[in-house]
Amino acid sequence: MLTKRGSKLLYKYIISYLLVFLVPFTIMSIVIYYNAVTSLREEIEQSNINNLEQVRNLTDERLSELVTLSARISLDPRLTPYMISHPYYGGEATDELRKYRANSAIVEELFVYYKQQDVLYSTNGSYSMNALLQNSEELQRVGRGELLADLHTDVPLIRVASNRILYHVPISPNSEKPHGTVMFFIEESTIINMIRNLLGEIEGNVYIFNKDRETVASVTSDELVQTEDIQSLSNGFTGVETVQLHGSDYSMVSVESDVSGWTFVTVMDQNQFFIKLNNVQVIMISFLVVLFAVGLVLAVLLGRNQYKPISQLIAITHKGKHSPPFVKGENELENLGKTVTSLYENHELLNETIDLHQPFARDQFLIRLLRGHYHDSEEIELIMDSLKLSLKGDRFFVVIAQFELESFSNTKDKDKLLQLVSKKTLENATAYAVDFLHSDSIVVMISMDVLEEKVNRGFLDKMVHDIQKEMKDFTVYKPTIGVGQLYDDKTKINRSYIEALATMEYKFSAPQGSVLFFEDLETETHHLLGYLKEEQMKYVQSTKQGDFTVADEMLGDMFEALGSKGLSINEIKCICFDIINTTLRTVSELGFDQYMKQVDQLVEFKSITQLHKQLQCVVEVICNEVEEKKDSHNNKLKKDILTYIEQNYKNYEISLEVVAQEFYLSVSYLSRFIKEQTGETFTQLIQRLRIRYVKERLTRTDQPIKDVVSDVGYKDVANFIRKFKKIEGMTPGEYRKIHKG
Repeated sequence: MLTKRGSKLLYKYIISYLLVFLVPFTIMSIVIYYNAVTSLREEIEQSNINNLEQVRNLTDERLSELVTLSARISLDPRLTPYMISHPYYGGEATDELRKYRANSAIVEELFVYYKQQDVLYSTNGSYSMNALLQNSEELQRVGRGELLADLHTDVPLIRVASNRILYHVPISPNSEKPHGTVMFFIEESTIINMIRNLLGEIEGNVYIFNKDRETVASVTSDELVQTEDIQSLSNGFTGVETVQLHGSDYSMVSVESDVSGWTFVTVMDQNQFFIKLNNVQVIMISFLVVLFAVGLVLAVLLGRNQYKPISQLIAITHKGKHSPPFVKGENELENLGKTVTSLYENHELLNETIDLHQPFARDQFLIRLLRGHYHDSEEIELIMDSLKLSLKGDRFFVVIAQFELESFSNTKDKDKLLQLVSKKTLENATAYAVDFLHSDSIVVMISMDVLEEKVNRGFLDKMVHDIQKEMKDFTVYKPTIGVGQLYDDKTKINRSYIEALATMEYKFSAPQGSVLFFEDLETETHHLLGYLKEEQMKYVQSTKQGDFTVADEMLGDMFEALGSKGLSINEIKCICFDIINTTLRTVSELGFDQYMKQVDQLVEFKSITQLHKQLQCVVEVICNEVEEKKDSHNNKLKKDILTYIEQNYKNYEISLEVVAQEFYLSVSYLSRFIKEQTGETFTQLIQRLRIRYVKERLTRTDQPIKDVVSDVGYKDVANFIRKFKKIEGMTPGEYRKIHKG
């Protein structure tokens, strides 16, 4: 019957906890799911936008560099129409053009054209218009007429010719009447490589269209998407849009350049969203299932834990013969209520019984208090409240009264004396007496509520003599009394008791009926071995630091003091042995056990001068050993730090703080240590290692530059490319072209 009802109550608890868990769990699951889908879509689209903007910005930067290059050409005195066409100086002009071409990472060839001339000048020499058209299939497709028109442009002009991009920049740029044009040849593959380096493994197709909607460059991974479709769909559109191609939904992202007028477009099948979303769904569903399982387990555990005390109480209360039985329709809690009521009634009856035995319980408590069994003032207060005891005030001391043999005619007299002392009315004080020791002694514990300035020897002496006088009326002889010291903590009462016991050891030398105070038994002692402690501390620390100069100075001060203080020979020997012991302990702490025998020989000294010299020799050896140990430690520390940096320099998170924490050093110390040991700052060291790694990967692999840079711990690829160029004098792409075998 109990088990059946118990299981129902347990199920109710479990279901209630489960409902409390399921409501927020369901809401949280829905919110997390939709946020995950939305966030994933926005993340992918924003990633594509950022990538496209990066491509656009880099392209604009390269084209702007060409405009700057054209301006420099127009101002170069070696490239004037006269100089460039001169039979003698023309060679220098051609060399100069080669230098300008080398300054750009995207230019394949450049031509300088001056109006009123039918000649174009390049890095390979001069060409007539007809000769240039014959040697270039791309220019033949453009045609002589259109080429001349482009060369006479007043604003920068971009034309797509087969697999080349022709960029015409009038010279001087921004001039109202330009006198010529610089024509740059840019390979489409150069633009494509630049896109791939920045985008890495792109998902979908990437297109660049000029103002005339001609394809400047494209990277294609989805063959189903036709360039013509994207040309029409992206016309005049920038941003993110969902388009339908061949029955499938595609996400199209478009950005436009204000510099070149080009439109940059990426097209990606939206199924890719759902491929990633499926992975997210699997993770989320797995997480939610685990979370639900955890919630279910917690609900069961919490339900069982909540019911467990009830079941235990039911089991306990039904062990007795007189426990109230279950009635129909009654649950466990109601039955427990009846049981508690019955227990309360029994408790009241028990309290009445306890009151009859309270004196015994009080004596047991006082005995345990005197023996120091209690270490918590709150515990003492609780027990005193239950026993209806009160210690007035916050100052306590203990008195032991010892009587002569046959002082009491019977035991009742002693009991009366105990009751009398416990009931005695003292001024601002309470006293409790207990028969604790032998039949001829009693212990009195006294507490006072008196201002500190009023508590003096006379006050205590009067109080103790008043108690002694009361005792005399019950005994034949006046008792001898021992008094412990005064304390302000209940947990220290046992100390006063021990002191009172100690005073009783001296009663044989005092007259019968004396009052002995512990404080009168204390004697002052003077210790010599604390002498020269300050000098010894400095001596020890300087030795541990390997500073022989300071250690020798402290030795000199100590031995000089020995000779000037007028000490006896025994006092001098004690201090000498103390110094030897200090030296021995210091050598042991430093771990130089091989020198222990040498230190042991010091005890055979014949004079303090001899000891001083021997100690000087020992300390000098120890200090040198400490210095060598420091050097060895620095070499090992250098090796360990450099090894750690070699193993972790490719981590993005590596920093001076991380390395300092790894080796339990301060950041400032580590920075200074690396500079002293390597001649480089931490930043220079990390940069050198990373540049070395990038150069190695560029020459030995075909890995995209973006991936190489990411692998070495850089997230800002463009910033690293600028650093690389500043250090090596060329971009990573150029370095790969030159050095790769």
